[in-house]
Amino acid sequence: MTAETHPQLYALLDETRMRSASGLAGLSSVVNEFDSDASGRGDSYRRAQRDALVRWTGARRMLTMAMPTGRTGDTTVLDVLGGDGLIARALAENADQDLAKVTVLTGDISGRMVERALALGMPAVRQAADHLFLRDASVDAVLMAYGTHHIEPADRGRAAAEALRVVRPGGRVILHDFEEASPMARFFRESVHTYSAAGHDYRHFSREEMAGLFPSPGARVRVVDVYDPLVICGSDARTARRRMCEYVADMYGIPRILAGGTDAAWSSLQESFDHSSYPPGTAGLPEERRPVVRELNGHYVAEVPRMAIVAVAEKVR
Repeated sequence: MTAETHPQLYALLDETRMRSASGLAGLSSVVNEFDSDASGRGDSYRRAQRDALVRWTGARRMLTMAMPTGRTGDTTVLDVLGGDGLIARALAENADQDLAKVTVLTGDISGRMVERALALGMPAVRQAADHLFLRDASVDAVLMAYGTHHIEPADRGRAAAEALRVVRPGGRVILHDFEEASPMARFFRESVHTYSAAGHDYRHFSREEMAGLFPSPGARVRVVDVYDPLVICGSDARTARRRMCEYVADMYGIPRILAGGTDAAWSSLQESFDHSSYPPGTAGLPEERRPVVRELNGHYVAEVPRMAIVAVAEKVR
């Protein structure tokens, strides 16, 4: 099916790695919280993902950072933690001239997520982050985002090494997560872990850990701040707030935040996503550093701030 429908992806697959006992055992033993709501929050997460543009601000920034220096031709990016193809779909829905020559290939460890990506027409392969099925030096860039903290700390070095393995010399690995002391990490600990059916007992990153995953001389690495908000539109202010609250409830598997109605849920978001501790002017963070609804060109936009840290590792030639 891949050979016929997605020949570009098929040409990059390494059949030997796909048939290896260790690679297959790692997949067959997985019960993933993103498979279904029965095992965590898979169904509700996919429901939230129907709007592919909610996280486009940060995703676009990372795709731009993934572009190798001076490259003007076609660029292939492997999205290692791509779920149901969210970033590939967001890219397809945007007429973005700066990214017109970028192709995103989706990978994920969840079979249900990969099935959904394929059903939506996205090239996708089921694989583990620490055992990729792609050939050596086969893509221009690798993106590891929106779930990197789900990789066990002991496995993160192998995942980073795998990302570097499949990137061509001069290519980049973009690794995104939230700093351990950030409002987002606190939200995961205090809200998602407490109220999600699957819990959320995962450790986030420090800047030092991110940088240390890509030791020299294999890569040159820098860690930067990236503004990565959630953005949702509505016909009026209340609709925008309601849609954002419903999105967060589905996205993180915490429907309880909706129990008291939209006003109470919005107040909870304003408390959880308060970024007032960040100094003004931090890496694109707007002046209003709490969730806000504003009017824009006749419609209303709800924006929930999130600050991420991102390692940009360039593979040494």
